[in-house]
Amino acid sequence: MTDDTLARRLAERASQPLEPIYDLLQRIADEVLRSRPRRATLTEAHFSGLQRMLADLLRDEHAVWGMGYIAAPFAVEGKERYLAWWQRRDDRVARLRLNFDPTSIDVYDYLEMDWYQLALNGQQRVAYGPYVDYSGSDMYTITATIPVVGEDGTFLGIAGADLVVGEVERKLLEVLRGAGDDTLIVSTERRVIASNTPRWFVGSRLPAMPTVGPPDDPEAFREVADMPLGTGWVLAVAWPTHT
Repeated sequence: MTDDTLARRLAERASQPLEPIYDLLQRIADEVLRSRPRRATLTEAHFSGLQRMLADLLRDEHAVWGMGYIAAPFAVEGKERYLAWWQRRDDRVARLRLNFDPTSIDVYDYLEMDWYQLALNGQQRVAYGPYVDYSGSDMYTITATIPVVGEDGTFLGIAGADLVVGEVERKLLEVLRGAGDDTLIVSTERRVIASNTPRWFVGSRLPAMPTVGPPDDPEAFREVADMPLGTGWVLAVAWPTHT
């Protein structure tokens, strides 16, 4: 990645409105850790405070479809799968309940999801998508997660949130509109998160991650910078088009 002035400045500014999402996830992770008894096994009964907190947070956070804690296998006593997740439907907030029966045709196996696997494998901030979550919220979303790790280093699962793609795009466009050049933000899956030009539309997938190259290369960009958000997203400034 280059360290060009315009791309770097825009990347820093575009990261700022998304930082509160990860602050929110840290609050969830901290509550999970507070709920964990020091000399006893963690059970579902220990999460009464967490459940109340999730419901209250979701009522006030309209940029999020749902949020909660998703446990590693048997991190919660007797639960190979466990999910404390609250979701908004219109103006109603309710706990989400999914089918974890491995013999069922519609089983929801979150252990295979990229947003879980990336956190399990050490990525401190994950932002996966945009995608349609057919097996969970049925919403067009970006899933943000962070790992939840105990004081003893045990991976306990993830704290996560399903973000409203339109709200994420709106916040990023407030920055990109002032760029003066065609600019886009791309996820680690090469999905376009936001763009200030119809050259790329949200959710489309680039053939490769943006790289700097000469103006006569149709796939090259003038400037590329990592976003300091820490999710692996990059911001790219295109060469001017000639019509």
